[in-house]
Amino acid sequence: MEMGIPPTIAAETAITRQNVALSSIKASADRSQQFAEVISKTVKSSAPIDQTRGTKLNILV
Repeated sequence: MEMGIPPTIAAETAITRQNVALSSIKASADRSQQFAEVISKTVKSSAPIDQTRGTKLNILV
């Protein structure tokens, strides 16, 4: 007769795996948010001083 792992240990293992996965997802989202903030600050700091110059891009084909 083969004995498997007790249900409580299996459940705890599953919860631990889920927590690790959620932590990884959250860390990735946090890094993405930080990156977006850096890009936003960069764009705002390099925005043209003149409100009319450099605000439109006309492409002629």
